[in-house]
Amino acid sequence: MIWILQRLLLLILPILGVAYIFYKIYGSLWYFLFIPIFTFLPFVLFYFYRNKRSVSLEVFLGHYLFYLNYIVFGALILLSIALIFKMFSIDILKEVSYRKTSFHIFIIFSLGILSILGYKNFKNISVENYETPKEIIRNEKNLKFVFISDVHLNGKFDGSKLKTAFEKMKNEDVELVLIGGDFLDNSYKSVTDDIKSIIDETNFKHGIYLVLGNHEYYGGIEGNIEYIKNLGINILRDEIVEIEGITIVGRDDRYNKKRKSLDELLKNVDKKSSVIVVDHNPQSLKELGNEKVDLYLSGHTHKGQLFPFNLVVDYMYENSGGYRKIGETHTYVSSGLGTWMIPYRIGSSSQIMIFK
Repeated sequence: MIWILQRLLLLILPILGVAYIFYKIYGSLWYFLFIPIFTFLPFVLFYFYRNKRSVSLEVFLGHYLFYLNYIVFGALILLSIALIFKMFSIDILKEVSYRKTSFHIFIIFSLGILSILGYKNFKNISVENYETPKEIIRNEKNLKFVFISDVHLNGKFDGSKLKTAFEKMKNEDVELVLIGGDFLDNSYKSVTDDIKSIIDETNFKHGIYLVLGNHEYYGGIEGNIEYIKNLGINILRDEIVEIEGITIVGRDDRYNKKRKSLDELLKNVDKKSSVIVVDHNPQSLKELGNEKVDLYLSGHTHKGQLFPFNLVVDYMYENSGGYRKIGETHTYVSSGLGTWMIPYRIGSSSQIMIFK
């Protein structure tokens, strides 16, 4: 209950700040009613229609959340500036109220620039190449593999971006694909494109392996698993596979409270081989301790997806995105290939990680 109240407070206070800004500029107390209604009404609609999985409603809400985020963020910055100037007896908000037309143009221009930049970051796929640290290589064989996460396939994120990503991987001579969960946004039933034909067009030497994410569980785990397997993708649920002398440990998602601990999974692993752990949620990095893991690959965070949320995930996770060495383990967290609902990225990019 306290957890819920804390988060409600964190949400309500910025909304009241926005209402205050509108009140000071436009001179009407009605904004203290209208702003909360406009903020929460789409979420109420989404809650009541969540089982119908309306693609049009999700598309609307995705765009709405993007613009709402920056209207709230911009209003809070304006409020902070106004409070600072208030100490010098300067009423910035009154000055703005005298220049409403210029204020409106500035808002539209700023949101337009952010949307163009955000959509570009979402559509463009960043390919990042990493040389595996020499100290963890324990055999003479070469293996070039790719790690992607958080594809979030659904009715609006179609197969075209996945196809583009696979084409980039083939151009890089990738032999193995590892997917770090949330391949589906929720239920496979919302996927409208022929994903199997896209996968069949590519032929990676060692195939495609996937671990589950929380969104696979949200949409009905058994149906989603069957769909993914029918695509020709191998699922690792607390399972181990050896490829070219490299041990790959695929963990089930934290959503499964009965999943095995990292210690259980590693007790039978050959200590002479290089060990890669793939786990959707980097919160599990806390389990590392003294465990023998060379590479730990995760996703889930989207690297915050939108500024300023990347600052929030930086605080929440030991590694929220990119590379970080924790103890003797080299950890990499993907910002994701797709996004959850919002087709924009500010402060993050759609990402493919290639390892040699």
